[in-house]
Amino acid sequence: MYITRLETGSVLYGKLPKGCELCQRGLKSVIFVTGLCPASCFYCPISLDRRKDVTFINERKISNIKEILVEVIRSASLGVSLTGGDPLARPDKTLRIINLLKNYFGAKFHIHLYTSGINLSLRILKKLENAGLDEIRIHPTTEYIFKKLPVLVKDTSINLGIEIPMLPGTVNKTFNNIKFFEKIGVKFVNLNELEFSETNAVALLERGYTMNENYISVRNSKEDAIDVIKLAAKEQLEISIHFCPIEVKDRYQTSLRLFRRANVVSSIFHKITDEGTIIMVEVKSSKDLLRHIPTGLIIKKSKNTYITSIDYVDYIKKIDNKAEFFILEKLASHDKLLVEKIKID
Repeated sequence: MYITRLETGSVLYGKLPKGCELCQRGLKSVIFVTGLCPASCFYCPISLDRRKDVTFINERKISNIKEILVEVIRSASLGVSLTGGDPLARPDKTLRIINLLKNYFGAKFHIHLYTSGINLSLRILKKLENAGLDEIRIHPTTEYIFKKLPVLVKDTSINLGIEIPMLPGTVNKTFNNIKFFEKIGVKFVNLNELEFSETNAVALLERGYTMNENYISVRNSKEDAIDVIKLAAKEQLEISIHFCPIEVKDRYQTSLRLFRRANVVSSIFHKITDEGTIIMVEVKSSKDLLRHIPTGLIIKKSKNTYITSIDYVDYIKKIDNKAEFFILEKLASHDKLLVEKIKID
């Protein structure tokens, strides 16, 4: 095996896990199963308002798991990642979601799950396997989890890997752990770039971690992860190791998913940008524009306000030289968040 630097910015030794491959192509929806988690990691970046039993898919809060199907279809996803919190803090809900998705989309629909491993037992693992879970990533935080890993790995057909943040200054410890993971049969290890957030910033700073110039990542997390990968290559380990930078999430996972969603949910008069946003024009006019523009190419928002294509601006000016025009750029997300509004002449 050898080291590869992917176009996304990831660094890979060996084979990229299927879940990561689909994510980096924008082909997965993200299901935040619950904010509950039995672990208490000082570096957890999850916001305080999510650290409770709430469920989201692609930033859309849901109250019924059947709403997941709608969002997956609109995002043209070929799989989902189950995250949190820890999905296994609510195992019954997690199993219902997996069964729902596999029954609707079929066996080829790829599902991977992230867990602390604290609530993971052979009984739960077998239930996940029977439901059709394809891949599980365990974040071992205690010696107890390390001790039960060999049994979990041995007794499942699920592609089992490890996913941990790369803490600066732990190159040797991380590498030795990876050699242990290889020995017991773990298929892959994901090293994530350590992230600064509002909720973990104080804890990170208290422990001597500093922020990179991008104000998001922790200094030396990336460099140390690459050093670990170089050690694995030097010793020719047979376990795959993937370093995932923070920028991959926004630049590829999210933007490519939004681009696919935009192509599904956009109207005929929308323009779709490479970033997955939707461009349209808002028109304020005293004229009845519905009489001049074909049905389906314009909608009436209120008494004197219309939404249509930017291509119709010059045409509308001939109908109403007093009309006002605003270019709207919105995300293709469920909430159609407004990114920018610019008045044009």
